[in-house]
Amino acid sequence: MKSKNFIKMCFLILIVSTIILAIFYLNNKKLDNTKNKNSNNTKVEEKDKAKEANLTIVGDFLFESPFYDAVNNGDDKDEYFSLVKDYFKNDDLSIGNMEVVIGNDNLKVSGTGFNFCAPEWIGKLMTTLDMEVLSTANNHANDRGYDGIKSSINFFKNNSDIMTLGTNESEEDINKTHIKEVNGIKFGFIAYTYGTNQKLSNDKLYTVNLYRKQDTLEIDKERIKKDVDNIKNQVDVIIAIVHFGIEFTNSPNNEQIELANYLNSLGVDILVGSHSHSIQPIKWIGDEHKTLVYYSLGNFVSADDDISRTGEKFDNAYQFGLLSTLKVTKDNNKININDVRAIPIVNYFNKDMRNFKLIPIDKYTNDYETTHYRYQYNFNKDFVLNMYNEVIDAEFH
Repeated sequence: MKSKNFIKMCFLILIVSTIILAIFYLNNKKLDNTKNKNSNNTKVEEKDKAKEANLTIVGDFLFESPFYDAVNNGDDKDEYFSLVKDYFKNDDLSIGNMEVVIGNDNLKVSGTGFNFCAPEWIGKLMTTLDMEVLSTANNHANDRGYDGIKSSINFFKNNSDIMTLGTNESEEDINKTHIKEVNGIKFGFIAYTYGTNQKLSNDKLYTVNLYRKQDTLEIDKERIKKDVDNIKNQVDVIIAIVHFGIEFTNSPNNEQIELANYLNSLGVDILVGSHSHSIQPIKWIGDEHKTLVYYSLGNFVSADDDISRTGEKFDNAYQFGLLSTLKVTKDNNKININDVRAIPIVNYFNKDMRNFKLIPIDKYTNDYETTHYRYQYNFNKDFVLNMYNEVIDAEFH
């Protein structure tokens, strides 16, 4: 009898233990499922987030002697970008054109006379702006010859995370692809200029990317197509940065339109234009494939108070450019470009050619307006807004 009671007790203990273990297992499985579900949700959220990139695009960084003089005389160079830094800090990818050579101890500084070589501290100032991509292909790229081209490339390579393109140290570099992946979207870049002020020697033609055949006005479509084909299967978005057009104009010329249409036919998504030193239209072009074209964003940086080869209107237009923001999204491998906006940025300096500062138009106060060096020549907020409204379609305001 005692043996039977013992057996029953053991059997009861076994059943209770089994029930407890089953409950424990089911609870743990439920907890694991909850964790996995939360983990999967996190992955989905991260995946969704990784398909959006915010871009900032500006025009020419054309540093000139009056700015160097102001800094050498005691002005704080870091004040120059203080009111625009947040645009670059808060975006994912920013793009512009570096119009001056970044020099070194062996290259003479010059910021006037259509020949530009900036002191090395300008390069260091650029690194504070949180830029990601700079084209060095423009008419001033060869102002200090091969040494200047190499100096600019190596400065940014050795002192920043800024990717430069458009000039090359070697012939092999011509075929190098320029790609940046941002939040799961791969951006590919190509860059060209119409030519250089200091003519390239035949043995150094590889050092600057030209979209024209040497010594002609013919667009080198074969070269451009090769460059696009070299990159298009590796990226989601192709951005071409092109130095073209006529200085001191608000309208693209026939060559700009032809080149934009050709790039569109090749599948380029965004064309960033520069060179005119004045703003030009922003347009969507193409039928089967759409390309966002900035014919010219004007000067982002400049420091010339009076340009001898133009009149008052474009002397004043020289003093402001556009900063554009946009959003690129990738959804089921389809790319969309949305929320394209462009705002004027005024290049301020006072009546003594001091206190240089880039000022968004919404922060361009009456005090800034009336103390600007060119206020006496009818450069004011109304001038900026009138040109902006005339040139830039309302959809981009």
